[in-house]
Amino acid sequence: MLVAAEKIKDRCKESGIHVTVKIQNLWETTYVVPGSDLIVEMFPFFGDEPCPVLSGKPFINHIGEEELLEEILQLLGTE
Repeated sequence: MLVAAEKIKDRCKESGIHVTVKIQNLWETTYVVPGSDLIVEMFPFFGDEPCPVLSGKPFINHIGEEELLEEILQLLGTE
């Protein structure tokens, strides 16, 4: 989770997109902060959320990681 958060922050910064990344351990709480723009989940959990929910699996197996980072940039860069 820490590595994924750093990769997201770094890529957004390089693209001029300011982000605040919150790491949340689902063993501690499943509460989603209202107003979240995006959720990247490391395993399937979230269902009906008012924001896009993306699989973070590419951060684990590194297959499709660049594509996921680009999708995150597209979603966050449209504000």
